Amino acid sequence: MLVFYNIGIRLYQFGVFIASFFNPKAKLWLEGRNGLFDKIEREVEPFSGETVWVHCASLGEFEMARPIMEGIKNSSSASRIILTFFSPSGYKIRKNYNLADHVLYLPLDTASNAERFVKAINPTKTIFAKYDLWFHHLKAAKDSGSKLMLISAQFRESQVYFKWYGSVGKRALQLFDQIFLVDSNSEKLLHQIDVKNTTVCGDTRYDRVMEIAKNATSIPEIEKFKGDGKLIVCGSTWPEDEKLLANCMQSLPDVKWVIAPHEIGKANLARLERLFQDSIRFSDFVNQDGKVMLVDSIGQLNKLYKYADVAYVGGAFKTGLHNILEATAYGVPTVFGPDYSRFPDAAEMVNLGLAFSVLDQNQLDNKFNELIKTDQSLLTSEFVDFMNGRVGATEAILEYTNKC
Repeated sequence: MLVFYNIGIRLYQFGVFIASFFNPKAKLWLEGRNGLFDKIEREVEPFSGETVWVHCASLGEFEMARPIMEGIKNSSSASRIILTFFSPSGYKIRKNYNLADHVLYLPLDTASNAERFVKAINPTKTIFAKYDLWFHHLKAAKDSGSKLMLISAQFRESQVYFKWYGSVGKRALQLFDQIFLVDSNSEKLLHQIDVKNTTVCGDTRYDRVMEIAKNATSIPEIEKFKGDGKLIVCGSTWPEDEKLLANCMQSLPDVKWVIAPHEIGKANLARLERLFQDSIRFSDFVNQDGKVMLVDSIGQLNKLYKYADVAYVGGAFKTGLHNILEATAYGVPTVFGPDYSRFPDAAEMVNLGLAFSVLDQNQLDNKFNELIKTDQSLLTSEFVDFMNGRVGATEAILEYTNKC
């Protein structure tokens, strides 16, 4: 199976090359890896102390790993952290992350690339967040003597690791010295394929979002925009979500809306301005009176939910639900579409009556009207208790990391 994996890696590279002619993200992926080894070998000097290599697929995984990197630096500021990203979106936004000594793209996962990369950074400890398990890089790190950890991992029976053709994925999982899991069902699945070095401790995202909520700073523009009225904050929205939201606004004439779309390119923002005609962009807002604010920058969303009376999280009418924890950390009643099957957090909240999935326009209209027009203080209190009960993964992971 390793032969097919290697062929797949090369086909992936070729596919990205073809896509780069018309896809800006694919072009960035290629450009970021041009001359990568020269950059690594020039900038990453020999280091006699502890080097912790942290790998994240993109921004979501970075938020999982961030509390761990902060804890490592707090306990041992002399440790060197090398942070890698697979995705251009993660690298572009976090390339200047102040707690990482070096932020790099991960080279394409070939055996020779992996050996060269690991030799250059010489990691003492290696931490991968959630998934993005590149076999050759993990094996090279293991062979070099590095301790391997996987954090905030969650598995489903439908994943390749549990199929007859998933032997390379299984081998990758078996390389880890310790795997920190979000739930007990994931542990049962791993034990079935003879991966036993597991600990169920929850998700570091809970620690991160609760910390953000606790320390959230004010956003004067949102305070002015909201005034004394009600506000619905809609995050990570796609066109499928936005069409429904535009229709909902007609039944809630006194409510103001913040729309933070998944894509903030010029063309998409222009489309949103046509859809939401009484709108103002966040970057242009001074003190205008309008019904809709369009967020045209990245990095604001986890603070915007602070001002929400109700939150809507997008994606579940298209490719799957985006992160709802940023909203629920504030105790905000949260609504989303029907496709949340890959998000156990959302399923648990729905089952407990803490969050709400809707199937269509009618259900969305009714749920928004219900949540906006009735007192939700009890629900908010229950939400906060739910979130507080799930913190602690960071402490468990750091305890192991500092000792190994």
